[in-house]
Amino acid sequence: MTINFEEYKHEYFKSIKQGGLNWSLFPMKLYQLGKKLFWDPSSIDLSKDKKDWEKLNDMEKIMIINTCSKFSAGEEAVALDLHPLIVTLVKEGRVEEVMYLEQFVYEESKHVEAFRRFFDEIGVVEDLSAYTKDLSPNYKKIFYEELPKAMWNLSKDPSPENQARAVVTYNLIVEGVAAEGGYNIFRKITSTYNILPGFAKMINWIATDESRHIAFGIYLIARLVKENGERVYKAAMDHINYLAPYAIGIFSEPGSPEELPFNLKSSEMVEYAKKLLNIRVQAINRAKEMKLEMITPKDLNVIENPSDKI
Repeated sequence: MTINFEEYKHEYFKSIKQGGLNWSLFPMKLYQLGKKLFWDPSSIDLSKDKKDWEKLNDMEKIMIINTCSKFSAGEEAVALDLHPLIVTLVKEGRVEEVMYLEQFVYEESKHVEAFRRFFDEIGVVEDLSAYTKDLSPNYKKIFYEELPKAMWNLSKDPSPENQARAVVTYNLIVEGVAAEGGYNIFRKITSTYNILPGFAKMINWIATDESRHIAFGIYLIARLVKENGERVYKAAMDHINYLAPYAIGIFSEPGSPEELPFNLKSSEMVEYAKKLLNIRVQAINRAKEMKLEMITPKDLNVIENPSDKI
């Protein structure tokens, strides 16, 4: 394949042009917050978690392994599939957004590390692929098919509508519903039963990062709508409606019982996922009516202190 290098040739560098970078842009606010809230997965003590793990029964262990396998695979997927959006914004000259997304993808890689460290610490070394494929058709649909399709389609057609679809898939559905619903499960387990303290700390740090990621997605959709009109908003809403059944279905896969270990109920998890979906739609509607330069992290529910969720 012949590459047209003219397409990638730099015309200027914004950081040295008159005026420099725009520090007031929302992505730069997220970038600064991300630096402030840096954390290292390898610094989290999981020694107590290993002892707690040994006391769990088989069904409780399977419940945690099932959910964690989906998280680990999901974090790896988003770390791998973010790059087409970065390239798209590079071509558009959106330096501040690119800077934030480069921090963003680094954070996703840390999340992969965190879940793998947890598995290694508790001694889970077997192949867990079945939990994300054979036993989870809704999960498979989103993470193995829809996520890469939406993201890598930008390499062929980076239209505003396709950017909106990619961001809906990545930031609003994968992170805003699937991941957030999973955090809810983990918090109930760790807080109710006072177990896995290192894991609980890890989840809270990951959720802190993800709140910025979700907020960036909402901001980007709002920007795309303001710049290109309501057709982009329609593309985003149509894609949310298309993916919603699969996102909600992750929490009640075929054959899943209502009563789950740790006194969890499938129906409650499904209702929580529906609530998250409505929250994301409301956030888009709110953001697209605001002046972009006036949006703050607090406006889009960004967690600015991880202890708020511990």
